[in-house]
Amino acid sequence: MGPNLHDVVGRKAGSNPGFNYSPALKASNITWDAAQLDAYLAAPAKHVPGTRMVIAVPDPARRQALIEYLSAP
Repeated sequence: MGPNLHDVVGRKAGSNPGFNYSPALKASNITWDAAQLDAYLAAPAKHVPGTRMVIAVPDPARRQALIEYLSAP
């Protein structure tokens, strides 16, 4: 299970209350935008070493569709 992703774009990583984020994600100083989401979803552990996220989305078209969905109002 993961945190609620509603309004994730524009939010600081690791800041949604009520979810136990990894110390690495909390300390990452990332604010989620399309470029940050793309890099993270492509290779979470490479983008934020120490993250608990283990699922990558290697297909660029699928990442783009996911980012568009998360960016929709």
